[in-house]
Amino acid sequence: MNTSAQSASDQLAAAQKAQAELSAKIEALLTQTREEDLATVKRLITTHSFSATDLRSVMKAKTSRTAPRKSTSRRRKV
Repeated sequence: MNTSAQSASDQLAAAQKAQAELSAKIEALLTQTREEDLATVKRLITTHSFSATDLRSVMKAKTSRTAPRKSTSRRRKV
């Protein structure tokens, strides 16, 4: 039983090492494809003369307001 426990521990360690190596490889490939895709997008924007207005529908909206604005009370005429 001790040898099977040792074997399971070795298998777990090997699996964790393989997972770490794969995670590093995935990150490297994501970085590489991101750079390639960004170059493609820049080329297409230049080719078709897209403006920020043209791309607004596909871009993430910036939300800068954190709280709703308070309405200001109007002055009463006397």
